[in-house]
Order: sequence, then C-alpha cells, then structure tokens
Amino acid sequence: MLKTLDILIGATTVLLIFSMAVTVITQAFTSFFDKRGKHLLAGLSGLLQQLGISSRDTAEKIAQAVLKHPAIATIEGKLATVVHRAEFTKLLMDLASGQSVGTIENDAKTALQEMLKKNGVDNPDETLSNIRTMALSLESAHPDIAAHVREDAAILEECATDYVAKVHSWFDQTMDRVSQAFAKHAQRVTVVAAFLVVLGTQLDILAVVDRLSIDDKFRDAVVSDAAKSMNDSAKKASEATSSYNIDPHSYYNLLNSAGLVTLPVSDQWLEQIKDPRKYPGMILAMCLISLGAPFWYNILKDLIGLRSTLAQKDDVQRSQRQLGQTAGGSDSAPGPPLTLGERGDLTATG
Repeated sequence: MLKTLDILIGATTVLLIFSMAVTVITQAFTSFFDKRGKHLLAGLSGLLQQLGISSRDTAEKIAQAVLKHPAIATIEGKLATVVHRAEFTKLLMDLASGQSVGTIENDAKTALQEMLKKNGVDNPDETLSNIRTMALSLESAHPDIAAHVREDAAILEECATDYVAKVHSWFDQTMDRVSQAFAKHAQRVTVVAAFLVVLGTQLDILAVVDRLSIDDKFRDAVVSDAAKSMNDSAKKASEATSSYNIDPHSYYNLLNSAGLVTLPVSDQWLEQIKDPRKYPGMILAMCLISLGAPFWYNILKDLIGLRSTLAQKDDVQRSQRQLGQTAGGSDSAPGPPLTLGERGDLTATG
C-alpha cells in the first residue's frame, strides 16, 4: 500500500514542479501583454454601449480613460485590472465633469456627458460633490459601517437615476463574463505553455511512473524531498508571498541525472524526440500539467497527509505484532513430551 502511495506522490511531485513552470510562463505572458486589463476594457466598453454610448470606438475610449485613471491604475500608462461598481459609477461622472485628473478625448467626453444627461445626471460635477458629502456624513454618523457600503448608500441617496439603476443591473453580470473570458484565454495560454515545456524537456510521465515503480532509491529520494518541501511550506505559510515554497531545481537535477528529462541544449535531444514511444507519455504529461499548479499542490498535500497517517498505523500494528510474539513465547506452558512408537505394554496379560 505504501509503495503504491509513494509512486503516486512521486508522480504528483513531478507534475507539480512542471506545472509551476507553466504557471510562471502563463502569468508572465498575461502580465506582459496586459491581457487581464484588455479583457476588462472590452467588458466595460460593452457595458457603456448598454448605457447609451452608440459607437464602439467611443465606448472603448471612455473605458480606457476609466482604467487609466490615477485613482485605480496601479502602474502609469497600464490598464487597471480591477474596478469596483461604485468606482466605475463615480469615475464616469468625474470624467464628464471636466474637473478630473484623468484624461479623456473631447469627442468621448461629449458623448459621455450626453449619455449621463439622458439617464438623469444633468450636472455630473454637482452630483459627484453631493455623493462625497453624503459619504462623509455617513462615515461620521456610522463609523462602524464598511467603506464600500457607505459609498453605495451615498450613491443611491444622491444619484437615484436611471444611470445608477442600469449600472447596478448590468455591472456584476458584465464582470462575470469578463472573468469567464479571461479564464478561457488563460487556459489556452496554459495549454500552449504546457506543450512547450513538455516538448522542451521531453517529459514522459509514463516513463517516470515506471522508474518510480522499479527504482526504490529514486522513489525514496523523490518522496522524501516532497515530504520535506511540504513540511517547510506549511511552516512558512504565514510568511510566504507565494502559495508554493517548493524549490524545483533539485527535482530537475534528479530527473536529468535519471535520464527522464532532456533539455534542448543536449546533443541527444533531437535523436530522442524522434522516438515514437515517448509520445503517449508526453501527450499525457501535457494534459495533466495544464490542470495547473494549484490542483497538483492540493493533491500532493493530501497524499503526503495520507501517507503519514498510514505509516503511523503501520508502525503501531508492527509494534503490536512484535509484543504479541514476545508475550506468547514467554508465558506459554510447555507441551507434553513427544512419544515415539505405540503407547502401552504389549506383554501385559489380562
């Protein structure tokens, strides 16, 4: 039982360390090309069209001005990746008021002002000022209320218009669609990254499982390192800035020395990639790795916990058997003497 569990732990550890590489590549790609911000830009552009901005190009200009506003943009010139409903509601009025620190083109500003006017906001500057005053009054009267609750209450009190009603009706659904669209995009990037990682290293997960099954030293090395890494990760969980505190370099070196991965810099890489026997294991590895590092991290954590429990039970049962054998050997009475031949006196007469 423990051997089977050790094989699963070893295979899961290998999948985890390669999933971590795929996760890093995916995050780097989406961050460098600002994919999260662009998906949010597309979602807000659609929402602005629902609010009354007829031109898609104009809606994108307004949405871009919102996401680049200094109040929510974390990096200058980059699109913000998160915007809350109250922020979005106030930023549109701020951009239309003419007093904003954010920049917006004149044609987009005019279209925004017309949209707000059609939806009941005739004077964005005055309305925004009233919202701020009401939020301050609510904070003074109810300091225990959360900030976002005060903001929502102030908006509903001072700007009870079709504009706010439409934003409240459509904003959450729009954000859900944005999240789904970005998740699908990230999954596609993950699959491509998994393909490149598996192809580059020629990781054959079936060969890894076979090696774990027959090589006790290799299996023990992987399992012991995995257990140590998980223990260290648990101890540093409160201090860690990342969800994973596993150093993959030792595993890469171990797999490389065992001949289970081959880097493109190796002279044998081109010859080994032509071997069709590696393809099933590589395809399977690509599919499993694309599930993501969080998935395999949780699986490995559960397997390590299960192994610890089973090992403790096995130790207890072994100790009980040893104690039982010792007690049986010391307390049992000696048996009757062994009698050779037939019993009785054949010469006796009746």
